[in-house]
Amino acid sequence: MFYDCSNIVNIDLSSFDTKNVTDMDCMFYNCSNLTNIDLSSFNTKNVTNMSCMFSECTNLTNIDLSYFDTKNVTNMNGMLFRCYKQINLDLSYFDTSTVTNMSYMFNECSNLKNI
Repeated sequence: MFYDCSNIVNIDLSSFDTKNVTDMDCMFYNCSNLTNIDLSSFNTKNVTNMSCMFSECTNLTNIDLSYFDTKNVTNMNGMLFRCYKQINLDLSYFDTSTVTNMSYMFNECSNLKNI
């Protein structure tokens, strides 16, 4: 959806209705100037694929994924790949019991200190 939108700095997604979405693969891939994103309105109950969702978001410093319902997700491959500036992630509500691919999920997240 926002694949390779490298000039986007802020996105207001508060009115997005995602209740029927099943695939968020590469949704924000290479949004390299994006610094903050509020996904609290996202309904991810039916999502099965979050592969590369935030991959290459190299300036993303604030993302709250605690609202994500991940019980149906099977693919998280490279989900946060090269999110260099991300320091904290709250994944305490992530249910990864059905995930079969988590390869490179946090690869090159060199500043990640707290999960």
